[in-house]
Amino acid sequence: METLVEPFARYEFRSVVPGVETLPPRMSQPRHHHREGYATVVLAGSFTEVSFAGRMEAEPGDVLLHGRFDCHLDIARSRGALQILRLPWQNDVLEGKFRVRDPDALVRLAEVDTELAASQLHEELRSPPLRDPQWIDELASALTGNSGFRLQEWADRRGLRADVLSRVFTREFGVSAKRFRLESRTRLAWREVLGSVRSLTEIAVQAGFSDLAHMSRSIHVFTGRPPTAWRTRPVHGAASAQMRSSAPQARRAH
Repeated sequence: METLVEPFARYEFRSVVPGVETLPPRMSQPRHHHREGYATVVLAGSFTEVSFAGRMEAEPGDVLLHGRFDCHLDIARSRGALQILRLPWQNDVLEGKFRVRDPDALVRLAEVDTELAASQLHEELRSPPLRDPQWIDELASALTGNSGFRLQEWADRRGLRADVLSRVFTREFGVSAKRFRLESRTRLAWREVLGSVRSLTEIAVQAGFSDLAHMSRSIHVFTGRPPTAWRTRPVHGAASAQMRSSAPQARRAH
C-alpha cells in the first residue's frame, strides 16, 4: 500500500498574490502545489491547466477555481503574453473551469477590494459549454472518484494496455496515475475530516485507506498537519461546507 513518504514528505507550496499579473509568452509551469485556494480569471492569452479537476483549456473569460491543497501544471498556448486576475477563493468543493461574462468588471472591483471581487465572481459564475471527454479525462475522473479503482480492469474494459495508459497519463498530468489517485484520495479524506462529524476511522475506510494510520500519515504529509490537528484547529473548512450548500448553481453558458 503506497503512502505519502519521502521524498515527497516535504511539499513546497506556492503562494498566490491577489491582483492582475502578466506572464511572459510561452511560460509554462511544471506541476506544483498550493496551500490556499484561489481563482484565476483569464484576461488575455490562453493556456492549459491540468489538475485534480482534469485538463482544462483556458482562454479570455474563463475562470479556473482551485480549492486548498490543489496540485496542477500549466502549459502556455498563446504566442502573446498571458494576463490573469487572481482572487481569493474560500470554497474547497467548487472547483474546475467556469466562465464569467465581464472579467474587466472584476478587475476594476479587485482594484478596490479583492474579497469583494471574489464574492462578485461567485455570483456571476457560469458553466462552460460541455465538451466530449477523451479517455484520459475519463481516467482522471475515475482515479479521483473511486476508492476501489483498478487500472488494469479499467484498461481491459476499453481494450487498452495498462502500461500505455500509465505512460500517457504521466506525460499529460505530470505525475503517475497511482500518485494522482493517492493525492486525490488524501485530499478528499482531508475534506471529510474538516466537513463531517464521522470518526476518523470511518473516513479512512470509506476513502479506501488500509487503516487509520495510513490515512493519518498521508494527510500529515500532504497538508503539514495530522487529521487530529485539523479537527481541533479553527479553519474555514466549515465555512466552505456552508458555502457549498448555499452556492447557487453555476449558469450554463450559451
